[in-house]
Amino acid sequence: MKDDYKQLPTPEGLEACPCCGSPAELWRYSEDITSPTQTVVCCSRGDAIGPQEEDGLAGAGCPLYMPPNGFYCATQREAVKYWNDFAKALTALQRKNRWDHAQVLRTKDLPHE
Repeated sequence: MKDDYKQLPTPEGLEACPCCGSPAELWRYSEDITSPTQTVVCCSRGDAIGPQEEDGLAGAGCPLYMPPNGFYCATQREAVKYWNDFAKALTALQRKNRWDHAQVLRTKDLPHE
């Protein structure tokens, strides 16, 4: 069995990676020559981020450099929509959580009545 990935042209409107902000890439995937193909959007950042284990495997690259199975779709349109919807939702959640955390920090130093 040989996994096969082939990079496709990047479509317009593809959101940046919601984890690290790197550009996203569109790929076609098939487990072998007789398997149906799937399309997936992946983060382009495969370079190490942060601390690494000695073997260099754990923690290498962005977590969405090789996204989970749910990101693999039958068509390019579905893969791009899934990625963009996920990216927008994660970005909105990060923004909300950071605002909430900053709100606590802003009110922490105010005198209490």
